[in-house]
Amino acid sequence: MVTATKSRAKKRVDTPNPAAERLSQTTENYLLCLYKMREDQEFPTITQLTDYLRQLPATESLGTSVPSVAGMIRRMQKQGLVRIDGDKRVQLTEFGLQIGEDMARRHRLAEWLVVRLIGMDLYRAHMEAHRLEHGMSPEFQERLIERLGRPKRSPFGRPIPGMGQDNTPGGRMALELANERETYVVDRVPEDDIALLQFLVESQIIPDREITVTQAAPHLGVFKIATATEEVSIGYNVAKKILVRPSIRTDGQKSSLEAAAIAG
Repeated sequence: MVTATKSRAKKRVDTPNPAAERLSQTTENYLLCLYKMREDQEFPTITQLTDYLRQLPATESLGTSVPSVAGMIRRMQKQGLVRIDGDKRVQLTEFGLQIGEDMARRHRLAEWLVVRLIGMDLYRAHMEAHRLEHGMSPEFQERLIERLGRPKRSPFGRPIPGMGQDNTPGGRMALELANERETYVVDRVPEDDIALLQFLVESQIIPDREITVTQAAPHLGVFKIATATEEVSIGYNVAKKILVRPSIRTDGQKSSLEAAAIAG
C-alpha cells in the first residue's frame, strides 16, 4: 500500500500541469502568433512559423532561426500548449487556444488603449501593444473594456475574442480581388509593418472607411484607389493583405467616392 501511494505521488509530481505554470512572455508571444495564423486559416510548419516570427519586433525575443523555434515548440508541447500533426504542422491544443485567445484579447485591447486613451498614432499601436499586453489582469481588462465602450474589433479590424464579433468571412475578400469602378468598405488592414501601416493611415485606407477602385491593372501589378482625401497607387502584394467588404447603401445613391470615380 505504501509503495502504491509513493507511486501515485511521484506521478503527480512528474505530470506537467500547464495551468499551474507561469508562462514566459516568449511563450505568450508564440501563442498570440499561432492564434493569429489560425484566424487566417494558416497552420504552419516550423519553417513557416519561423518566417512569420521574423516579421515581428526583435524586442519580442521570438527566435529567428529554425532550431531556436523548433526548441521552443518542443517546450510548448511538453506544457500541453501545442501539438504537431501528421503533416508536421503546429496546432494549438485546446489549452493553447484558450491562452492564445486571452493574449489576442489583451493585445487588441492594448491597441485601443494606445490609440483612444493615450492618443498615439494608429500606426504605432500594434508595436506599443506588444509592450503592454503581458501585464493585464482580468480585472484590468474588464475595466478597460467598459472605458473603451466594449469594442468588438481592434483598430485594425481583427475581432476581439469574447466580445461577440464573428470572424467568418461574411462577404469579406482581399482587395486584390476587387472590381474596378466599385466602392468598398475597408474591413481589415495588416498591423505588423509600421512603414506600410503609416502609409495606409495617411491615405485613409483604414477599417470602416470607404474606398473606390479606380484602376485594377494585374498586368502592371498596380491598383489605384480613391479615398476620402486622395488617389493612391498600391501594389498587388499590398492589396492581398487588405480585406474589404462591399459598400451597401440603403438610399439607392452612389457614394461620393463612387460618383467621383465614375465621373473621372
